[in-house]
Amino acid sequence: MKINLFIKNIILLVTGLMLLAMSLASAQGQETRKSYKIAINKTSYPFHFLDQNNHADGMMVELWQLWAQKQNVDVEFVALNWQQTIAQVRSGQLDIHAGLSKNATRATFFDFSDELVTQNQHLFLHRSIAHIRKISQLSAYTIGVVTDSSHDISLTQNYPELTLRRFANRHALYQAALQKEVLIIAGGEKLSKHFVDYQVLNDAYPIYARVSYDKGSYGVAVAKGQAALLAFIEQGMKKISAAEKSEIIRKWLGIDRAENVITISYVNQQMPFSGSSANGNAQGFFVELWQLWARFSDVNVEFVVLDASQPQSISQVSADIHINSLVADDSRAGLSVGSLIYRLDYSVFLTNQHAGISHILELENRNIAVVATPGLLDDLTRSGLKANLVYFQDYPSLFAALNEKEFDAFVGQRDVIEYYLSEQNLQANFFRLPSYKYQQPIHAMLNNSNPALRQLVVDGFDEVSLQSLVGLEQKWHLDQSAGYFKRQLTQLKLTEQEALWLKDHSKIRFGVTNNWVPVEFVDKFGEVKGTNPDLFNILAQRLDIEIEYVVYNDFENLYQALLAGDVDAIGSLTATQERKKQVLFTESYWSMPWVIVHPRELGKQLHLDSFNNKTLAITKGYYFAALIRQQYPAITLLLVENSEEGLLAVQKGVVDGFIDSLSSGTELLKKESLVSLSMSILDEMDKDSNHIAVNKSLPLLANILNKAVQTLSDEDSQKVYEKWFAISIETGLDKSVVLRVAAQIGVLIIIVIVIIIIWNRRLYSEIRNRKALEKQMQYMATHDDLTGLANRVLLKDRLNTAIPFHQRQNLLLAVLFIDLDGFKNINDSRGHDIGDELLIEVAKRLTSSVRNSDTVVRFGGDEFVLLLTGLHHKNEAAYVADKVLKLIQQPIALDNSQVAIGCSIGIAIYPNDGDSGNELLKVADALMYKVKAAGKNHFMFNQ
Repeated sequence: MKINLFIKNIILLVTGLMLLAMSLASAQGQETRKSYKIAINKTSYPFHFLDQNNHADGMMVELWQLWAQKQNVDVEFVALNWQQTIAQVRSGQLDIHAGLSKNATRATFFDFSDELVTQNQHLFLHRSIAHIRKISQLSAYTIGVVTDSSHDISLTQNYPELTLRRFANRHALYQAALQKEVLIIAGGEKLSKHFVDYQVLNDAYPIYARVSYDKGSYGVAVAKGQAALLAFIEQGMKKISAAEKSEIIRKWLGIDRAENVITISYVNQQMPFSGSSANGNAQGFFVELWQLWARFSDVNVEFVVLDASQPQSISQVSADIHINSLVADDSRAGLSVGSLIYRLDYSVFLTNQHAGISHILELENRNIAVVATPGLLDDLTRSGLKANLVYFQDYPSLFAALNEKEFDAFVGQRDVIEYYLSEQNLQANFFRLPSYKYQQPIHAMLNNSNPALRQLVVDGFDEVSLQSLVGLEQKWHLDQSAGYFKRQLTQLKLTEQEALWLKDHSKIRFGVTNNWVPVEFVDKFGEVKGTNPDLFNILAQRLDIEIEYVVYNDFENLYQALLAGDVDAIGSLTATQERKKQVLFTESYWSMPWVIVHPRELGKQLHLDSFNNKTLAITKGYYFAALIRQQYPAITLLLVENSEEGLLAVQKGVVDGFIDSLSSGTELLKKESLVSLSMSILDEMDKDSNHIAVNKSLPLLANILNKAVQTLSDEDSQKVYEKWFAISIETGLDKSVVLRVAAQIGVLIIIVIVIIIIWNRRLYSEIRNRKALEKQMQYMATHDDLTGLANRVLLKDRLNTAIPFHQRQNLLLAVLFIDLDGFKNINDSRGHDIGDELLIEVAKRLTSSVRNSDTVVRFGGDEFVLLLTGLHHKNEAAYVADKVLKLIQQPIALDNSQVAIGCSIGIAIYPNDGDSGNELLKVADALMYKVKAAGKNHFMFNQ
């Protein structure tokens, strides 16, 4: 009996200890069960579903099975419809929900694990409405959703304007979609391929016809209050390695060829645009361009290679999109032409022995190798080239022939040729002819069986940022050649009305004269050249338009053509009051002083007063003639047709001088003559401001061109200026001529000695005059015409010089970006002349507020920049900014009245805000706009 009692006590003690241990375990949040029931949905492919044999399958099923192994427990999957999975886990009938998206509603009755994957939410559109890419366009359609699904909750909360129709499960929704009871399916990454009519459904709702509307955090859920269970789940999930997890996710969410993947075909051996790497992968600029498009279009793509010489193989491959062949005519393959995606440059390359050739027409009767490219051959024909052309079907065959045959030149796509030259180390043997360029547009080539692709291509590229496209261009070194995307950085943003007008008028007729060198003229090859065409080409690039030049023999006929509407616009016209009644003007895009070209013996640095009772020649139609008649009535004017006629009149002694702009006068002085000529700049007269004049019936074109003119930077003008005004004045007596004349009169030695002495004296005088002229021209290139302040060119130079110095001396410098507040109202209401007076006064006040060592810049319009150097603390910049604010706010007397303005100032400090001039200007500019947004009339530093 005692023994039995003792055994009972032992049993009771052990039982008590076990209960105590279980109690402690429970208190400490530990999970001790060995089996768990997990709710899965029958149709939530690819996450959890029942396969054709009614077995649990899917990404989460495999993940749970691996989790069970790691935790040494058993799991049982219970397949239910979606609403039952929610209800039975919430009530505690089942332990765990296999996986679902987390949202605010579910978080009220579920606790969620850490995110396992990000789930993209999509609306799958029927083929008939595949062109729709925005949710705002779907309000007229009914969207099918599964009741109480994340799609139901998200769309109801975030898009209440949409019409939803709810279904018990996904397969019921699919059946309704096939019957076209709904045309839109709300779903996740993919349609379920375990649906009985999946192929039919997938064809009706292709992957490219889907709209992404949300992203959700996908994880595991348990009922509220099950902290120990959730911790146990998390513990097991952490035991699954990143590689194991990645393999499962990739299996179920990665690219699947059985799905509706977009196939893109490409041509090999046309690098840097398309080709195959050593291991057979597609590579090149166009390949990466379409990969970028696919990423932003939320589609999957795969690449297949085809033979460029067999265009019919494109259709045989059944590709959705074809990357253009640079040699074959892709239109023969039965593809439809989609939107423009790029432009390529084609060039002429010559052997170094022909370094003296500058134009393609100089290659007459030469042997030229050409890659037979549609469009290029037509352009060569139009150019008038008469040469022996040898055709090749592709670039490899061309370069193989170069090693065997002698060619004077070859023509083809610039970047491909440079790629092959580099690959074969032949760069040093050839040079590119800069005067010839043919541009070929590259369009998306689309399979006709996929009509919705056209809009998808457009929408996808619309989503890609221009910076991303420029970065890709730079990666493949195309920014320095074609530069199609790089040029778009400077393209203008137009109003919808302006853009539509340009779309209907993509070719603008500009009138030019044929012999106004170097402003505008026709060269010996029949091409329009000069400062105006160079500047107009910059405007054309920024507007993405084509210019058609209409040539006239003289200015008078040119101006009459503009009035008659025979041309749309002309350049280099001064906006007089009389002309403003006849035509429309842009703002000034170029300024040049007036000069007089005259015989040297009349003196140097002459003024108009010096020509009283003398005769001057001037081109017909120049407004300057009226000013001279009015202000200098003692001067007789002879009207000539053009500059050549004016110069001839000076040489023959018919007139005492010829009046023209500095640009034309400079060109005239390059010509050699027995008459020693000189040039005097007319400082007493205002500079000739060049405007674009537009036919009065085209106000929209005038607005568009004016916007383009406003984008012309000092750097743009400087490049054109340096190209055309590298003066090399060749006046004085020609030694060879002197020797020839002296021999004829029989006193060679004496004449030579005397002439050389005189020639040398005149040469020294000429050098002095040239240096003075170049100094004045350099000043014009680096200073603002109106205010005399430094311009952007000089600011850039000063910044580039100052930053290294301040770095070595450990000093600060400040960039103050100033924008006038209230200037626009005064300029619009009182006129541009009053506005100019106001800007001149502001320039004076700004100059008085800084030291001589600082730089005051007119940045453009009503924007100014102060560059303060040698600072020790930013408070010094604050002191100057406060001084500027007070000076600018003082009343300004204009035209018998006073006006009041203010200014907003952003301040960037080197080195805190940047270590380059561009960075400092960007920071200061951004801060200035913050000041404006905060109420104007104060200054701000970067915090």
